[in-house]
Amino acid sequence: MTAEVQTVETGRDLRLFRDLPGAVTGGDPSFIPMLRAAFGAIFDHKRNPFWRRARSREWLALRDGRAVGRIGACADPELHASANGTGAVGFFDCIDDATLAAELFDRAQEWLRSEGCTRARGPLNYTIHDTAGLLVEGHDTPPTVDTTWNPSYYGRLWETGGWDGAQDMIASCGPISRARVDRMDRVADLARKRGVVVRPLRWNDFAAEIERLRTIYNAAWADNWGHVPISAEDWAYKAKDMKAVADPDLLRIAEVRGEPVGFYLGLPDLNVEIRKCNGRLFPFGWWGLLRARHRVKRMRLVALGVVPQRRIRGIETLLLSDSYRTAGWRYTWAEASWVLADNTAMINGLMKFELTPYKRWRLYERAL
Repeated sequence: MTAEVQTVETGRDLRLFRDLPGAVTGGDPSFIPMLRAAFGAIFDHKRNPFWRRARSREWLALRDGRAVGRIGACADPELHASANGTGAVGFFDCIDDATLAAELFDRAQEWLRSEGCTRARGPLNYTIHDTAGLLVEGHDTPPTVDTTWNPSYYGRLWETGGWDGAQDMIASCGPISRARVDRMDRVADLARKRGVVVRPLRWNDFAAEIERLRTIYNAAWADNWGHVPISAEDWAYKAKDMKAVADPDLLRIAEVRGEPVGFYLGLPDLNVEIRKCNGRLFPFGWWGLLRARHRVKRMRLVALGVVPQRRIRGIETLLLSDSYRTAGWRYTWAEASWVLADNTAMINGLMKFELTPYKRWRLYERAL
């Protein structure tokens, strides 16, 4: 039976679009819904500064009145400029139906062409700084906070739909142990001897500190595949959500003679609590989420970077070691994600500290 693909136009359509992953894949024990508040923050065209420059269109596929697929396309001038006319395709979810998936892809690609794009990249929801990538290995474990999960058949839908793999990203995981931290300290001493100092974020100077992190981030990740510099407005908007759930002990800044040169950001893995509240924060979801921050035993290493001109041996390890010394005893397990698959130095470095690759995501591209 054929499905009707329609443009998302109304608030009801957008709610169906938001909730569709649960309808399609929610029966899998590894599925965890996206927080409704997080979805709302992305699509808040009044407050999210991203929409001052970018445009998007979203579609729903309905069969007998039931939503069975969705997709979105986004024309972002910054991605377009940095990646030779590329537009983003994201928020893809679909039943296991290659014909329906192809129709969804066609709608997104046709719209991107009308916006002047010559290539498409996805899944991006809708930037590389948001959730990105299609899970192609590791479907048997739930996602950590702010990472994606999808059924294994999605890869087949993308590849039979004419998409080519462009870049893989790796997650590594392992237990946190005192022996590991002691081993880190021996490497970290190399950086200490060269004058590197690690300090916590100054939360009473949050706006200025966040801007320092953005400067480091854009410089440290500048040569990474797919990186698009993030604006001060976009960064500050995302930082507000991070501040609400952050563990202050999992954010560290490295300095050389008072100059910020690197940072480490980890987050408590709140996805267990998000699953309990089924993505809803009201009426009591916020309370449970904030309480969980203090008792959760899993963490995700989100970002670890140093500006190119200050990549002193041991500095990344010093950042990790300092954070683990302060907060590590509250956590028993860590995931580092994601790391580009071609960044073998980082992947091998994580393995030295018993963080072993266990998941893989893939970003796809195609000509339009």
